[in-house]
Amino acid sequence: MGVPQGARNIAGKITRGACYFLAVSLVRRLFSKSYRSARKAEGEGRYREAAALYVQVEATDEAANALLFHAARTTDFEERVNSYKDALRWMEADDPRRAEVFAQIGLATLDDAQRRGVRTSEERRRLLEAAEMLEDGERNSEAALAYELLEMVDETARCLEKAGEVEKLEALLAATGEEAGRQRTIKTHISAYEMAESVGARREAKDALEAALKLAPEDAAIADLLRHVESKWLSRGRAELVVDGQTLVFVFRLPVTLGREGDLVVRGTSVSRQHTDIDRDEGQLVVRDRGSRNGTLVRGLPIASTMTFEGATEIGLGDDVAVAVEPEGEGVRFEVRQGLDRGTIAYAGAGPFQIPGAAAVLTLERGLAVLTADKGTDTRLNRGRCAAPIELLKGDRIEIDGVVVEVRG
Repeated sequence: MGVPQGARNIAGKITRGACYFLAVSLVRRLFSKSYRSARKAEGEGRYREAAALYVQVEATDEAANALLFHAARTTDFEERVNSYKDALRWMEADDPRRAEVFAQIGLATLDDAQRRGVRTSEERRRLLEAAEMLEDGERNSEAALAYELLEMVDETARCLEKAGEVEKLEALLAATGEEAGRQRTIKTHISAYEMAESVGARREAKDALEAALKLAPEDAAIADLLRHVESKWLSRGRAELVVDGQTLVFVFRLPVTLGREGDLVVRGTSVSRQHTDIDRDEGQLVVRDRGSRNGTLVRGLPIASTMTFEGATEIGLGDDVAVAVEPEGEGVRFEVRQGLDRGTIAYAGAGPFQIPGAAAVLTLERGLAVLTADKGTDTRLNRGRCAAPIELLKGDRIEIDGVVVEVRG
């Protein structure tokens, strides 16, 4: 059946009308000052200015072309991407160039990420958008690079497979298997740390963290956790506890130094940093002044350098600090009776020490103070039940049959 004559007449009129409109539009542009200015700006390389002028005379296709020229020539990343996006605004929805423009935005973003790295969440979001553009545009090799920078293994593998890059795909899968094994081992070490920490096995916990950090040296969280543990490590073979409000100091050696910075810290206006040494010699107590500024007194009398005596006594460090000293077992017991640290009780010697007020013993094992509660006691470390000996760290809170033991240092 042929086309009716009336339809042919209408079609002819529409065709003639469209041609007339295009002709008028072309003439209007050619004689438009803005159009001529746009052509001049484009010829002189002022592409953005040209695009704006083209838009004024509704020459949107030429505006898009000017912006594409500008994007291809600029070296600034932000300007390039913005020019491509502006060009897309003036292209028809079915313009075949759109796919290539999206691909160019993806390539520009990928190039910037390779040069500067991907650090912030915004940079990750932008690169992910670029990777998806590249994949949609079937630029699969470049999309794989973008996904790899984002550490998105499955997406990287998918794009390598699409690109037919078999060797890179096999290498990725092999590396992924190794990485999965490494991650499992790291998790095992972290679990071992958490278990050891919960029962007070601090040396074992520290070893587990060090093993994890060796496998993941770039992991800031593990490094911070290890530094936190090390910062609480007790040093100098001593431990300071607070047992139901009573401060107790344990020093695992003799002789022991008293002073503002001694093994046993005693403070006063006339006390030197390293004031007096106390030792045992065949059951007797030995007191030696360390050349202090205000001298050491025994039973109120100053000593020249060293003095030996039996039984308990009181020594003075300068004018305002007094410490009671007496033999106890193989060691020495101290009680600060006058001075800023009045009320502090201390023990010095090789140990073990029975902790006054708590059903537990304190020993030194491989440089760490270890608290061992008596059998049958209800012992809790930082509120969790604990039956094993506890290697002490600063900040620990231990309950032994309801008696609170806090570790200060």
